[in-house]
Amino acid sequence: MRIPRVLPLLLALLLCACVYRPEIKQGNFIDDSMIAQVKPGMTQAQVQLILGPPMIRDPFHADRWDYVYYFEPSDRSSVATRHVVVLFKGGKVVSIAQKPMQAQKGP
Repeated sequence: MRIPRVLPLLLALLLCACVYRPEIKQGNFIDDSMIAQVKPGMTQAQVQLILGPPMIRDPFHADRWDYVYYFEPSDRSSVATRHVVVLFKGGKVVSIAQKPMQAQKGP
């Protein structure tokens, strides 16, 4: 009689050990070939066609578009981030600056 009472508890305990952790991807994925296409003198519409809409559009700095990307794999082994800043003047690209992908160890 004790085995049927213990079996559901054991089964519930085993199911709790199987935790699904999805990959976390946030922001705009931009690779080096996309960044290489953006040239000084391009319009905001051309940049948006290549890179997509910016992740951050600061209302106080309308001439600055920030593209931020964050990736954490499901095994939590490392975290990759990238930050690209496109500066405009008069609606045309003046400069594009980027921080390279940084891989960080997970917890």
